[in-house]
Amino acid sequence: MNDQTDSDAVSFDAFFRSSKKPLVAMAFLLIGNLSTAQDLTQEAFLRTWAHWSRVQAYDNPRAWTRRVLYNLVVSQARRDRTRRSVAERPPPVPPPDAIHMALATALRSLPENQMRAIVLHDGAGIPVSEVAAEMGVPEGTVKAWLSRGRAAAAAALDSTAIESEEGHAAR
Repeated sequence: MNDQTDSDAVSFDAFFRSSKKPLVAMAFLLIGNLSTAQDLTQEAFLRTWAHWSRVQAYDNPRAWTRRVLYNLVVSQARRDRTRRSVAERPPPVPPPDAIHMALATALRSLPENQMRAIVLHDGAGIPVSEVAAEMGVPEGTVKAWLSRGRAAAAAALDSTAIESEEGHAAR
């Protein structure tokens, strides 16, 4: 290996280590399946590595990788919808934690911009200014989406809790 390749590998390794958990969390919140989220995150990192010599020079390489991951999630969701419409699959085995599933369901019930802003800011810990830059909107718009989205998600979670309590009371 030459010095540049070694340097690229070291810088990418540091980037990977600091970015992996927030990216997997983002993908999981968007898609609702941990193994698929991990696979898509791995693919996003592979694509980032393939372009690392260019991407590492960007102001925010994480934003580029998040965008790649988001596009992969959207593509996966489209493929899943197509497959479901062609041949009905058995229902997926729910993850062990019902609270996470309720949150993921509540997030998916939101308009796409609100869901994405919440996942990026609250789920992945990205500052509002970076979310705004990534989504190409003013910070105030992101703040409004966060406020409205959180309120709608909380209402959806409250109704889920009420339904759950009514189900337990009926038993």
